[in-house]
Parts: sequence; C-alpha cells; structure tokens
Amino acid sequence: MIAAWVRRILLILSVSAAGLTHLGVASQDASQKAGSAPAAGAAPGGAAKAAGAEPQESSGKESSKQRRKRERERERERAQESGAATTASVAAPVVREDVLAAPSPDRRVTTLTLKQMGAWSSLRLRGVDGSRVLGFNLRPNEYVVSAKLHVSYDYSPALLEDLSHFNIFVNERVAASEPLPRGKGVGNRRSIDINPRLFKDINEIRFNLIGHYTRQCENPNHSSLWLQVSDVTTLDLVIGSKPVEPDLKTLPDPFLDARESDGAQLNVVLPSEPSADVVRAAGIVASWFGMHAGARGVKFAVSSNQLPSGNAIVLISGQKPTAGYTGVAASSLAMQRHPNDPSSTVLLVNGGSDAELLRAARALATSGLALVGPTVNITKETESAPRKPYDAPAWVRSDRAMKLGELAKVESLRVKSYYPEAIRVNYRVSPDVFAWRTDGAPLSLKYRATRLPTHRNSNLEVGVNGKFVDSIALNDNPNVTPTASVTSQVNKSVSNSSLFLPPYALGGRDQLQLTFAFDVQLQGECENLPTDNLVASIDPESTLDFSKFPKFAALPNLQYFAQIGYPFTRLADLSETTVVLPERAGASELSLYLTLMGKLGESVGFPALKHQVVLAKDIEKHADRDLIVIGTAQNQPLMTSWDKRLPMVIENGTRRLREPHVSWRPQFRWEQIDIDPLEPKQGEINLSGLTGLVNVMAFESPLRDRRSVVFFYADKEADHMRHASAIINPERIPNYRGDFVVVQEAGLVHSRISPTYHVGEIPLLTKLRWFLADNPLLVAATAALLAIMVAIILYRPLRFLVDFQRSRRPFAFLRRRTPPEA
Repeated sequence: MIAAWVRRILLILSVSAAGLTHLGVASQDASQKAGSAPAAGAAPGGAAKAAGAEPQESSGKESSKQRRKRERERERERAQESGAATTASVAAPVVREDVLAAPSPDRRVTTLTLKQMGAWSSLRLRGVDGSRVLGFNLRPNEYVVSAKLHVSYDYSPALLEDLSHFNIFVNERVAASEPLPRGKGVGNRRSIDINPRLFKDINEIRFNLIGHYTRQCENPNHSSLWLQVSDVTTLDLVIGSKPVEPDLKTLPDPFLDARESDGAQLNVVLPSEPSADVVRAAGIVASWFGMHAGARGVKFAVSSNQLPSGNAIVLISGQKPTAGYTGVAASSLAMQRHPNDPSSTVLLVNGGSDAELLRAARALATSGLALVGPTVNITKETESAPRKPYDAPAWVRSDRAMKLGELAKVESLRVKSYYPEAIRVNYRVSPDVFAWRTDGAPLSLKYRATRLPTHRNSNLEVGVNGKFVDSIALNDNPNVTPTASVTSQVNKSVSNSSLFLPPYALGGRDQLQLTFAFDVQLQGECENLPTDNLVASIDPESTLDFSKFPKFAALPNLQYFAQIGYPFTRLADLSETTVVLPERAGASELSLYLTLMGKLGESVGFPALKHQVVLAKDIEKHADRDLIVIGTAQNQPLMTSWDKRLPMVIENGTRRLREPHVSWRPQFRWEQIDIDPLEPKQGEINLSGLTGLVNVMAFESPLRDRRSVVFFYADKEADHMRHASAIINPERIPNYRGDFVVVQEAGLVHSRISPTYHVGEIPLLTKLRWFLADNPLLVAATAALLAIMVAIILYRPLRFLVDFQRSRRPFAFLRRRTPPEA
C-alpha cells in the first residue's frame, strides 16, 4: 500500500516537472520560429517533439495500468529532450555563419591573429598549469555581437587523457575546456563559439594547459608536459557600434582602428585646387594621426572636394565650400555625423584663410588629446619651442642615460613561471650613433629573482634583436670568485650587473630581450618537488646609456629612412625637411605625401609642425634642407634638371640606370660595409622589361653638400599608392637597403649606385684613426716614405759615427784578448 502511494507521488512530481520543461521548450521553439538559430547541440527532432507533435493515444482497449506506463515514458522523453536543449543553449552562444560572413552597415567583421593580440610566435604552454595571456581592446562605442575562436594546437602524447585538458578563458571566465585524448596530439583544430557577454572594453584571452603524465610522484617541471598553440589561431569578431554623440574628446577614435591587420586607412578631403599651405596643414594632421597609429602605420586616401563614405577628415580654407561644408572666419575644429552615414564621423579642420587653417592643424597636433566638445575655436596660439637634434620623444635620450622604466611599462618587466617568457624592451636609437672601436652601449641592470640555493645554473640571458649578448648567473657559485659586476651585497634583494650592448646592434628600431631561466631540479623520486613560486623582475631603475657616442653616418642608406626616417627625423618637428610636390599633384601623390608624414610622425613620436611643402620652381630657397621629392617623369621637373645626379635618368623616353660608383681604393669601415654588406655591382637590376616602374632613389642633394634627397618616382601617378603601401608594411621595410629600390608587387629589389657622403662630426683624433683604418694602402705608402726619409736624414750622422769609431777605436781595451799559444 505504501509503495503504491510512493509511486503515485513520484508520478505527480514527474508530470509537474515535465509540464515546466515543456513550457520552457515551447518558449524556446517560439523564439526559433521568430528567427533565431537552433541551439547548438540540441537533440535532433527534439524541438519538433516539444512543439506538440505527440503520438496518437492508444485505443480504449488498453488497460489503465498500461496507459499510465505509456504516459510516464512519454513524459520522461520530453524531460530528457527539453533538458538537453536548454543545457546546450546555456553552454554556448548562438553564432550564425551568415552573420560572420555578411556584416550589416552598423556591424563589421574583423579577424585577430595571435600576433595582433601580442604574441611573437606560437604559444608554448608547459608544466602542470601553464598559461599565456593575450589581449585586445574595443572602442567605447563598440560591443561584440558574436565571436568564434579558431584554435589550432598540438600536445604531448604522454598526457593522461582523464586528467589533462586545455582551457580557454576570456577575462578570467571559462569560455571553453577541451579534452586531450590519446592518439590525437597533432593537428587539432577547434572552432569555439564564445559568449559575447564575456567581452569588455579591455579584454584578455588566457590559454591554459592542465597537464598530467602520471598519477603519483609527478614532476610539475617534466619535459612531457607541453601544449603548443599554433600561430594560425584566429579570433573572428562581429562588432556592433552604439550611436554616440560626436565629441573631440574621443580623438583619435573613431578614425583609427587598432585591430586592422594591414594598418589603418584614413580618408582626407581637400579643396579642388589646394595651395601649398593647405597641403602642409593636411601633412601636420596626418603626422599626428600617424603618431597614434603605432608601428603598423596608417595609409591616407585623398579625395578632392568630395566626401567619401566612412569616417573622413575635411580641411576647409576660406569661405569656399569643401565637400558641402562651408568654412568659418576663424580657426576651429569640429566633429559631426556623416551626412550620408550616421554611423560614421567627420572631423572638420576649419580656417578663414590658409594661415588660420595651419593654426587649426597645429592646435590638433599639439592639443588633440585635450580637446572636449563637438566644436572648439582656436583664438590664440603659442608657438612651440624649437626642437633640439635627437630629442625625439620616441627615441632614447642622447644627453643622459635612459631608464628601462621610461621605455617599457613596469608590469611588463615582471615574469612568473618555471619557463617565463622573455621580457622585451623596445627602443629607438638614431642610426648615426658612432660606436666604432668601443665596447658598445653600457647597460646597467638591476634585477630581482627567486633564489634557489641548491640550484646553481639559474641565469639571466641578455640579447638584442634576437642575438645573444651575455648570460648572468642568478645564484652565487661557491667554486667561482664573485666579481663586482655580478652581485651587489649592499641590498640583497637587488642584484646588479653591468655589460655592453655590441656596436652592431645599435641604431634604428631595436629590442632588448631579457630572459630568466630557472634551474629547477629534483633530488629524488617524490622528493623536493619545487613549488610554483618562481618570480623575477627587471628593476625600472636599470639604465641604458647612449650619451657618450658622437653622431656620424655614411649615406645614402634607405634602410635608415625606412626604419626611422633618418636623416629627416634628426629634428623631431622636421624643421629642416622640405617636401617637393608636382605643380598639380594628383590624389595618389598627395596620399603618398600624407602617408610619409604619418610614418615620420610615428618614427619620432612628434607631429611634423615645421616641415615645408614647395614646388620644384621654388626649391632654390630650400637648398639648406633635406628634401623629399614625389613625382613622375611628366610632372616633376627635377627629373630633368637633376639628371646628372640621379641614379636613374630618362633619355628619349628610355629609362637608364647609371653605372654604380666604384672607387679605385678598397672600401673598409669608412663606407660601413660591415653594417650594410651590399656591394655595388653592375647588372643587378634590369629595367628594360619593367612596365609601370615604381622606385625610390636616395642621393646627396645637388644643392648643398651633406644634405640628403629621397625621391619617390613612379611612371604613372596612380602607382604612387604602391609606395604608400610598401613604406608602412613591416614585412617589406627590411628590404629597403642601399640607395635604389624598385617596388614591385612581389617584393623589393635594391642596389647601391650613388657615391657615399657623410653627415655628422667625430673628434679629431677619432677621425684620424678612422681615416687611417679606412686607407691601409695609403698608410703603407706613407710608412714606406717616412722610412726612406728617415734613412736619408740619418745617413750622414751614422756614417760619421762609423768613421769616428774606426779612426779612434775607442773601447778597444774592452776587446777580449786571445790567450798565448802554449
């Protein structure tokens, strides 16, 4: 009797639960009918059954017991199906492939690689709990609509299947946990939907390995505990934008997008026939945006009096309308919605005249991050102080030692792990640092690290640009007498070490790599397992000193220009730089000019406030300046007037490459051949079969000695966009070498043609040593001549001494007498 009552109570409870889950499934099915995709992982046919497609009732001949049994089985199936559907809908967000493939106007699709999120290569996770963290940011007015991570990984075949797994965290919330089954360690690829609610403005993605290779006495540092995330891993994001009121305080957003893989592109609108000052104002604005675009660069697209779709910058001078906007009487900056695209923004740079427009451009370049409100009027301007050579904010100081805390964020100087990643400190040095016959740049390191007294092989490895420099022991070795440069006993928590970065690693964009390597040992099986408390850091007070070196360089060298803009960036505001444009510059030529200004602004971390823009007819007034020339054979008169100095000339419509300048004497360190081993050879470039030639030429200015010219040439005006794409491409920049570079679709071809000239000054004694080291044949001839002259001068005195000795025979008593014969 009691058992019957228990069965009835259980039946009532199951019916009630089934009714609740039925309501949940019905509501879910209704939402699917409204247009949402089916939940991933739902049981096939489950939604159809839950929507009411129930089996027909049995005939009345069935007994009541059989009918109740069929009802219980039916309700149990419904409960299982609805439970599976709701579990699947909670476990993963719904991401539709058609949404990823076709963004709407207020949404866009972007793909982030591991490199874009901060990884230098594939991620290698080691140990029982190994992790790597990558990050990316979103704009304040954006949110993630959907996200899908395509991750490729390999792992050790020794991992235990039931104890090991691969976790992915988004902002420290679990996004996925993948098992690591045996026999499938290589070639794994997963596409994981990530809940968009996990993302914020500043995001971190952590890849985590929980690995075990044995069930007892495990070494957490064992070599079989590894998982490698391939660098082909990508994160697909569909990003939506929220409408916000235009405000200058958001600059440089929304014009720059930090997630663009090939660099950002900005639209700039100029009047129909812009004057030189209007073009110069656009260059100042471009240099400021280039500063904030970072090393990935920014390419500019110029439109003439026509507003394109998307975000745009419009420059207005005077009362004449530009792209439908009418100027104002004074200088002002304003942000407005795009009249044809509410999701885009227009930045208006206004001026009642060309001078007022220049004032507005300079105000944006110097105070852009401090502007607030939709419109700002510039009523007064304070002229910026003149810049000193080599004082670019993005460069290492040349007048004092530079602290590493000034070059990198303090948190990036700390690591924690059995196998910590390298601490990377990026810095920029002028390429004319003259470190000939020196030990190199002094590096004074202060560091802290966990001490393992019994482990004597822990060390700090120092490298520059991937080249090994030195290894510093972290633990005192009792068998080695300590030196003053290894460990300081004044403060036991801080160790000191002094070393020198080699001269060949100085100049341009460099990276200092500091890697802590801990010697983790096991004394025996299941004994002395090391704890995961290995921490190390580089003290921000560590210094790098380039202040003791003179400035001297051999030019032309396009590598200097492509890397850091030298020699034009010697003064950060480009006050000794002039850009020579054609009289009627086309859109592509103006786009190249703005792209170059953006690159130079990024190279020094300062806007190009004082560069000049002129035509070829006015170039004599700028003879004492470094020149950037842009044009074609048809629109740039300098191709004809400078034909005796150009590496390439055009005669009767035929391009001819000059024979390389070869000196009769050997070329040694004076020509810096050991730094850029590019021999001048004939026949290295064949121009006869090229169509649509695009090339860069560097040579000494025909107007003034020790002044430089970089000439961007193209057969067709539209081909200058190839220049713009190549000069900001990090993969192509290393191929800018020598003084003549041909820009092709497949790559760059370089050569050395022009004669060498030198800029800078070195001390007199160093200059003499340098000259003698560079001219060994002259030294040998001089030594022989001096020997002959000395012999001639000393001949008579020596002859007199010989004759005197023979006549007087002094010292005869010192001669040894022979013994008498017996």
